[in-house]
Amino acid sequence: MDDRTAAARAADAAGDDIDELASALRGELVRPAADDYDDARRVWNGMVNRYPAAIAYCESVSDVRSAVRTANEAALPASVRSGGHHVAGSCIAAAGLVIDCSRMGWVRVDPRDRTATVGPGTTWGEFDRETTEFGLATPGGVVSDTGVAGLTLGGGTGYLSRKHGLAADNLLGADVVTADGELVHASATENTDLFWALRGGDGGFGVVTAFEFELHPIPDELAVCSVWYPAERAEELLAEFAAYQTDAPDESLLSPYFGQIPDDPECPDHGGEVGLCFSGTYVGDPDVGERELERFRRDEDALIDESTRTSYTELQSDSDSGFPHGRRYYWKSVYVDELTTEIRTSLRRRAASAPNEEFSIIVWPMGGAVNRVEAGETAFRRRDTAFVCSIEANWDDPMTNHENVEWVRETAETLRDAGAGGPIPNFEGETDAATTNDLYGEHYERLHEIKETVDPEGRFVGGRFDKSG
Repeated sequence: MDDRTAAARAADAAGDDIDELASALRGELVRPAADDYDDARRVWNGMVNRYPAAIAYCESVSDVRSAVRTANEAALPASVRSGGHHVAGSCIAAAGLVIDCSRMGWVRVDPRDRTATVGPGTTWGEFDRETTEFGLATPGGVVSDTGVAGLTLGGGTGYLSRKHGLAADNLLGADVVTADGELVHASATENTDLFWALRGGDGGFGVVTAFEFELHPIPDELAVCSVWYPAERAEELLAEFAAYQTDAPDESLLSPYFGQIPDDPECPDHGGEVGLCFSGTYVGDPDVGERELERFRRDEDALIDESTRTSYTELQSDSDSGFPHGRRYYWKSVYVDELTTEIRTSLRRRAASAPNEEFSIIVWPMGGAVNRVEAGETAFRRRDTAFVCSIEANWDDPMTNHENVEWVRETAETLRDAGAGGPIPNFEGETDAATTNDLYGEHYERLHEIKETVDPEGRFVGGRFDKSG
């Protein structure tokens, strides 16, 4: 039986329950026989090709409760889709019910208390547009059409993270529809175990219908660094970067990455070559920021310098064109406590072996506010690490799936052999049990216990702690 047939049979078996849900929804229900089914089941990552029994487009909390209750009555596995941007595509339940919250996008800002409450369908671009009207923001990714929900539940790093922590660290509370269809509030004082799991546990504990965040002042203009260097300078420059990070100010978020040097009339001889770009920003006074970032721009071997000043919202959307909907993505990540000579050399060599031009290997700095949160305060672990290296293959030709996936896996293994550690949720393309154990380490058992408590039947799938994983 193929996957499409299995989905159709699951929908037929749940016939009366699915019919009742279709009538109850303010939104709409899409089943395998519908003309728009194939469009509806697609997500951002074109590698994901799963066939659900039905997709429930929810427009309200009552819609979500109806969908959860239907999943229970029909004994269907249920997954939750908001932005649909997770690289593993875990928001699509094969032969199950997809509870789609993408139409529940709204933002309510309280500038006096410096908080924002948002719906689960909100993207970071929508979030930032509303909060920056009041000169406020919270840490949240680097691509504007990423969903607030998925990124936060996985921890959530962004340009403001060294100054203000992870997205999950700034979560003050959440409304959650639990596996029995009831609506509860989770915070530091209510349903505290559930709240702990929501802050980095990567989903699967319920359907969050509202997120409340702490906000922080953001300048109208930020100093931005973007400077390309030839790859042969990588080891030396990364050593200088590592030394800088030992006492860098929290406002500085500089993230060097390997990629293909863009074509530029001022640098005609290097376009298309593998290079190292120093990219990042200073989230404070832009005059101070330009002076702080100047050290990474003044080297005589700099090939292209596109450093500038820009608004936070423009910075947040600057990478959008490189991550279009429907492209194929496979990513893995590793923790790095120290950028040793072996790791720096491995990074350069693996970048040189990339099978396509849309790859990147990113050295993302942690430190600052991320490290100052107590290790057990949230489900996110390894706050003491210095860097996270994200290995990303992005491609369009399905005939090259294998070579791209293998390059990412081999690169991650090479770095781990050189002394790197395990993965980080938002940048990890695997959802198997071994990877989950590696992700959560000392938090693994507590997360499993919380999952058993809030979802004893294992109705919600797609999270790191569903029954299949």
